[in-house]
Amino acid sequence: MEALGLTNSRKKEIAEAISQSTDCPGQILCKECFWALQNGGYCSGCDSGYQTRCLKRVCYHNCYYCSGGRHAYTPGCCGRTVLLRQSWLDRLKIILEYPLDDYLPDPLEINCRLIPVIYPEVKKHNIPEQYPQIDAWAVPIRRVANSKGRFYSNDLKDYIGLPPDRKLILDTCAPDDYQEVLWAQGPQMKYKEHGIDYWFPGHFSIYDDDSKLYQFFNAKRQQIHAIWTESQFVWFRIGENITLEFLNSIRNAPSILISPNQMYSKYNKEILVKEVKIADLWFPPETSFFIVGDYRWLHILPSRKCFSINTSWLVRALKGKDMREKLQLDNKNKLLDIGERLMNNLNEVMKNVC
Repeated sequence: MEALGLTNSRKKEIAEAISQSTDCPGQILCKECFWALQNGGYCSGCDSGYQTRCLKRVCYHNCYYCSGGRHAYTPGCCGRTVLLRQSWLDRLKIILEYPLDDYLPDPLEINCRLIPVIYPEVKKHNIPEQYPQIDAWAVPIRRVANSKGRFYSNDLKDYIGLPPDRKLILDTCAPDDYQEVLWAQGPQMKYKEHGIDYWFPGHFSIYDDDSKLYQFFNAKRQQIHAIWTESQFVWFRIGENITLEFLNSIRNAPSILISPNQMYSKYNKEILVKEVKIADLWFPPETSFFIVGDYRWLHILPSRKCFSINTSWLVRALKGKDMREKLQLDNKNKLLDIGERLMNNLNEVMKNVC
């Protein structure tokens, strides 16, 4: 514990937990894992590095869920959960052995390469109406639905101020616990009935420091969720342990989602750059990439058709800033009106994308 730099209160908490706990069952479960031997060896989830991050090393006597360290309140897929261990292993087997045929949804009918993200609170500024050349706009699911996945309006285009002739894309990127809501709801979300033209499938986390089994589990769920909900998008993510062959069912899908968001460290950015290079060579030339965030640093081949799903123009305008993070001031050194800031930022982004 000294080597971990723990506070005295944290040491006491761990000591009390150990007195009412059992040893982590990871080593035993790894030997029984039906998936590990088929995919390049045992899961690395219970090594010393993972234990250092998790700071648990034991299973609490009343622990129904284990999220494996810093992640949100989600199922512990490495099997460390005591009371629900067998239940989760059964679910894992169902998901990982779920048969997938090639998924070939229709291509998206979108012309403009820029897809701005918009929030309902800027509806009064009528921004989409002033940009008829932008035929598709995106909205984050947490801006139009509650924590249980229930939409705030039957007509979401009207709710966010989008003209009926524009395409509305639902961006389902959200914290891990919200992804579990999407998974539980499945096709019951009925996206089209709420005026949504296209929607992302669930974006279940696949971080480089997750266990191998957890990465495989979530990569498979992303593919299954796209099929269940009939999304015209699929997510691409290799991760450090996921092989290309694992993604064969989506190889010919026409619209691929790639997210550079949450790549804060140099190490993570290097992983993403490597993955995108592989994707650029692996997917057919006619496959379109939809990048959630800034993609200019990813070095995608010029021949690849790419769309930019951009949030920064809006977020920075709401903070009073331009695209270079400088305050947008008038000649009297006062903040410009929010409508002007929104248009200035959107015009700037359009110069770089369109």
